[in-house]
Amino acid sequence: MKRLAFIFCLLILIAPIFLFSQDLGSWKAAYGDWKMINGRLTQLSTKAGMAQAYMYLPQSGVMQYEFETRYLDGAQDEYAGFGVHIFIGKPHPRKSWGNDKSFLLWLTYDPRAYGGSGVYAQGYKSITAFNMNLMHPGAAYQIPADFVKRIDLNRLGKYYLPVKIVVDADTGTVKVYDPLRANFYYRFNLGGPLGKGLYVSLRTNSVAGSFGNMKVTRLK
Repeated sequence: MKRLAFIFCLLILIAPIFLFSQDLGSWKAAYGDWKMINGRLTQLSTKAGMAQAYMYLPQSGVMQYEFETRYLDGAQDEYAGFGVHIFIGKPHPRKSWGNDKSFLLWLTYDPRAYGGSGVYAQGYKSITAFNMNLMHPGAAYQIPADFVKRIDLNRLGKYYLPVKIVVDADTGTVKVYDPLRANFYYRFNLGGPLGKGLYVSLRTNSVAGSFGNMKVTRLK
């Protein structure tokens, strides 16, 4: 799980079983200012903490999640985060911390809390809507400071960050692909079999951003 913070990749696997692609009309907003803008699911509030939009999407076996995210606003106060919540049994329809039994893969920017580069990858295990626990020390998986220093916040909105995650629900193994090195991924385990999930959600925390080119496939 080291450098999980590079939560994403450019590689596309071939011949997957198609489940969902491009059609974002099925998303439901639980909390935050969510809108469809130019075909992209967009969360416009820089103040909304724990913002969430979710969609019905059965998950089992080996799942691959791909999308791209674009920063819009909100990181000036040095506090922001976004992530994808997977294998949700029943999503909470309003503002919530957790999401029934599920897992949240998260990227946070909070230098005052964590120091270093301030950008960390984190994995959470959710038990209920109000009970979700970090699965490792909060500062365990830092994006290298040298990488973060090269990012110009004034130009951040010009970039589209590709995300690619493969999850084996039968073993709990997760592969998070590096967006800078093709075919390179970081492997960790969520603690055993995940069973089945019925929903997936996209989340932001105190940051405005958009998500597009969403594709979820069952590989096996």
